Amino acid sequence: MDDITPLNPPRLALAATDKTSFAYPTTRDRWPVIITKIIDDIYRTYNSLKKEENETDLEFETKQKEAKSIIEEIGKIKYQLQRDKPLIPLEDDGEPDIPMWHNVFNTYFHDKTWYSGAWLFTECYLYRLLHSAFAKTKYWRNYDPCSRQKKETFGSSFAAIGELATQKRRIVFHELAQVCLWGNATDLSILTNLSGDDIEKLQKAGRGTEALKESEKNILANDLDQVWEEKLKNLRNGRIDFILDNAGFELYVDMVFADWLIQAGYASEIHFHAKRIPWFVSDTTPTDFHWLLSSISNPSSSFSAQQRSDLIELSTRWNSYLENKRWILQTHQFWTSPYAYWHLPYEAPDLFADLCKADLVLVKGDLNYRKLVYDCRWEFTTPFVVSIGSLATIEGVPAILALRTCKADVIVGLPAGVEEKMKASGETNWLYSGKYAVVQYSPGKKGSSNL
Repeated sequence: MDDITPLNPPRLALAATDKTSFAYPTTRDRWPVIITKIIDDIYRTYNSLKKEENETDLEFETKQKEAKSIIEEIGKIKYQLQRDKPLIPLEDDGEPDIPMWHNVFNTYFHDKTWYSGAWLFTECYLYRLLHSAFAKTKYWRNYDPCSRQKKETFGSSFAAIGELATQKRRIVFHELAQVCLWGNATDLSILTNLSGDDIEKLQKAGRGTEALKESEKNILANDLDQVWEEKLKNLRNGRIDFILDNAGFELYVDMVFADWLIQAGYASEIHFHAKRIPWFVSDTTPTDFHWLLSSISNPSSSFSAQQRSDLIELSTRWNSYLENKRWILQTHQFWTSPYAYWHLPYEAPDLFADLCKADLVLVKGDLNYRKLVYDCRWEFTTPFVVSIGSLATIEGVPAILALRTCKADVIVGLPAGVEEKMKASGETNWLYSGKYAVVQYSPGKKGSSNL
């Protein structure tokens, strides 16, 4: 591991200097748009500010001045990014992860620009810089500039949410795992087509609905059978961890999956790992987690009476899980660090020791996948267990299941011939369109953890 660093991953690092990589349009086009939306959100909140009861004139004026300073600072970040300026050191904003960030920056990236730095680092650094603009203030330090967007997205998923709330409890593993996989895709037909009759047919035939079967064709590597046979089928009252991805609808589906795992007897304890700070626009924070529970406990009139009843029943049960420690929500600064997960046992030994208590760890989404396999140019047929490094080889490491829709260049574990087939299809953006997915499994090495 000594020769593997954030600047020197196992293969050539992806970076925006390579115009053939998705890192290039992400850096050039997507990030400025994201930053502009964040600035617009702050303006929107600033313009709606009203002096609160018992708030002094000075406090209100300070809140307004802080908003202006945040907008100015974020505007500077956008300016430097768009002109490929050298990366600037992160100011000490009082957050506990500052020493770690300074160490990584000074050791590996002090002479890099927004384009020449490794994509995984620069993207993480962007969101940490954005957070710092808020963290240095008194009244805005806990403000999430993407919260409004997360809530609006969740609201647009009401039809799918209500449909899933009414499903029978013992949905077969393969189908619910696929719903979980595609939870952040734009096509919600997979979910809304899961009717009660379909579920009964699935249990009898062991196969998915037409929508799921059609979508299954787009899973380029699928280890669901393996994880079922080797891990879940005979697991009783285990511990299963979710490394969460997006808030809103995807988080709701994760909760449904976690509920099923407990009700079916596979797990007695579920650990949800959320992000400590706002991250990559839509990643789940504890605030997002509790907001979702609150939302479904008081469903809007957009739902039918039956759906409202089902959602309230779900929220009651899920809140009881939290109260009884069957669901445990936790954060760790490692999840919002620039490190790939190859470094987890060494940079966050406390977190690694905790994860080793799990029987199965579900790693959700594209960013977590990029960090899991290191964001670099692996050969596409590289075995998944090779690409995750120490997380497959260290004694005591748990089984890992990655559920990922493809939204970046990196991909591993493809069967022979798949890459050639995809290139021949003429779909030039198949690696990052979100149309395709992988479900990949590492059996782990359960035992004592010896670093």
